[in-house]
This record gives sequence, C-alpha cells and structure tokens, in this order.
Amino acid sequence: MSYTRASYTAETFAPGRAFPLRRLLAFVVIVVPLVAGVLLFSRASGNLMALAYHSALVEQGPAPTLVPGATTAYTIRFRNTGFVTWERGTPSQVTLGLTGDPSEIAQAKIGVGWLSADRVATTAETGVAPGAIGTFNFTVRAPSAPGVYKIPLRLVVDGVTWLEDEHVVVQLTSDLGFHSQLVDQSRHPTLTQRSTHRPRPQHRCAHLGARGRGQAGEPRTRRR
Repeated sequence: MSYTRASYTAETFAPGRAFPLRRLLAFVVIVVPLVAGVLLFSRASGNLMALAYHSALVEQGPAPTLVPGATTAYTIRFRNTGFVTWERGTPSQVTLGLTGDPSEIAQAKIGVGWLSADRVATTAETGVAPGAIGTFNFTVRAPSAPGVYKIPLRLVVDGVTWLEDEHVVVQLTSDLGFHSQLVDQSRHPTLTQRSTHRPRPQHRCAHLGARGRGQAGEPRTRRR
C-alpha cells in the first residue's frame, strides 16, 4: 500500500480561499450573538414601552337613538394615567379601536369617517401628557335595519399594546320612531233605548317614539 503526500503551495493559503472553516466559525461566534442581542433588546424595549401606557375612562355620551340612516357625533374622554405622552401622528399615538368583529360594524355601515374598519378615532388633542384628558370624537350612523347595536371600544397603541379594558360600549339604537302608550280613556257609556245623544269614546295616548307629530312623551287625544 502506497501513500501520496499532499503538497501545499502558496495558492492554497491565498486570501479569499484560505481557511473557510475559520471564517464560518468567526461568523458564528461574533455575528450570531450580536443579532440575538439586538433582538432581545428590541423585545425587552417593547415590553417596557407597553408598561408605560395606561388609561382611565372619564366620561362618555348617552346612548343615541336615531332613525335609520341618521348620523350623530359622539364623544368619549379618557385620562392618561401612564408615563408617556400620547402624541398624535407618532408611534406613541393612542387610538380608539374596536374589540369586536369589525365586519359586523362595517356591514351595518355604522362608522362614518373612521380611521379604518377597526380603528375609530385618535385624540382631538395633538398631545395628551400624563394626567391630562384625551378627547375622542367620532360619528356613527343608525343602520337601515331597526334594532340595538353595540359597539365595543378600547384604547390601543398599534404595534405596542392595548390599554386597560374598561368594557366601554356605545349602544346605538336604530328606531323608526313610531310608538305610543295608552294614558287613559273615557268611561264606557250607558244608553237607554230613548237616548238620542251618543257620546264618542276618547282615548289619550302618549307619543313615545323618536319622531312624529308633537313632542315625545306628550299625551294626545284620539276620538273614535
């Protein structure tokens, strides 16, 4: 059995061709830990930023009742109880978002001029410092189908975190507006065979609808 001795020349160790294994090891030892450290730092920074955003509900408007197709403006106010200023138009912007299925709200055509299908509005103020109150104004439309529609809302910093869930819900009622309730009526008349006067019974009903003649809740007399 014969052995052939390997011969090495200057080309073997020329730059660009020598020791590829060493270059691979250098990449693994230096670059990989560096990338992992950057990723861990980014994740930790995101978690720390999420802890800086907090809110508390201050007030919201009454539940609107509208005829189908009508619109109304609505306002909700939150206090910034966190440590970061809510700045509109920046990564620290706080937005009022939908927590339910946005497709149902979209199909009912409730949102008017919203930021997107599941983002309702951002602060009216350019900046809301910690301790200050942010105002969220938006418009809703009563769906064509009468009924009661619930719009669940919650503040969010997109890409960072959702803020406290205070179960804020706007209850929107789409109502044709014609309702009544009996208030009183005249007594049943008693007549004899010789009676010539026939009294006409009267009924008084309260108008409880959202539209129609007279003021809502005002009794109206109906003759029969």
